[in-house]
Amino acid sequence: MKADEVKQFLEGHSVFALDPETRQVAACIDYEVGGTCIARFVNGETDKGVYGFEGDTYWTRYETFRDGKRHVFRLVAKGPGVAQAYFEDGTIAFLQSHEETPVV
Repeated sequence: MKADEVKQFLEGHSVFALDPETRQVAACIDYEVGGTCIARFVNGETDKGVYGFEGDTYWTRYETFRDGKRHVFRLVAKGPGVAQAYFEDGTIAFLQSHEETPVV
């Protein structure tokens, strides 16, 4: 996805993070306008974080999730409101969707 598409997909949206193989929801992340986010995991835990955009990628950093480290992702559109995330090194990350049950 291009920079403007990435921003439109995330900013101001609640995005479901799903296991890319099983399609099971792992979390729902609220990307608030202004660069803050909160991850609400299926086990009931939450984690606050920040996010931003760099070219065609975006980054996140949470207080504890992923050891509180900054991670960069690129998104590949898979359908309306659905995108596959990849870490900066190309490793597959969560499937992301505006709907809990994505249509891909």
